[in-house]
Amino acid sequence: NKSLMSTKEENAIVLFYQYVEPPWTEEEHAQKLKWLIALAREKRITGRGRVACEGVNCTLTGRTSDIKEFCKNMREEESCFLETDFKITEGLSRGQVFKALTLRKTNELVGYGLFGEVTPSLKNSKARHVDAIEFHEIMKRPDACVIDVRNAFETEIGRMVPPDDGAEFIDPKMRNSHEFPRWLALPETQKK
Repeated sequence: NKSLMSTKEENAIVLFYQYVEPPWTEEEHAQKLKWLIALAREKRITGRGRVACEGVNCTLTGRTSDIKEFCKNMREEESCFLETDFKITEGLSRGQVFKALTLRKTNELVGYGLFGEVTPSLKNSKARHVDAIEFHEIMKRPDACVIDVRNAFETEIGRMVPPDDGAEFIDPKMRNSHEFPRWLALPETQKK
């Protein structure tokens, strides 16, 4: 039996998240989880993901063609994924590929520990999405602030660095996402 991660075809990783509005019902939540697991297994995808009533957040690996087909099928079968930004990086070695698939049913898309809090509506939010070019322009502004809400491990791998006379970069040095609300509530954080 030949390995699923053959060296004849290059492997890839895909990172994505998608919030859904309105949130899925408990029944829809269970159905989406079951559907994603079946699709990932069919495409021989491995990795980790969280499936909550508010959406999906995954880091998955597999052969490049399988990853691309998985993303294509998600868009074709579920309209909520039509605008998902699937970040695919090709050229992973066999050792960088996840060994198993773990998609978990969770209460939150990102584990901030705020389950039960009223989630603000993305559609009614006054926040504005900016593309990469505009983001880099904003980082040049001295009145801007960039807070890296990823965990310490992810921040060590790489981060965006504003120019010396540009935005202030703040790394809360969190071990886990659930530490963010506590950090945000600290008096020294509130002063900034």
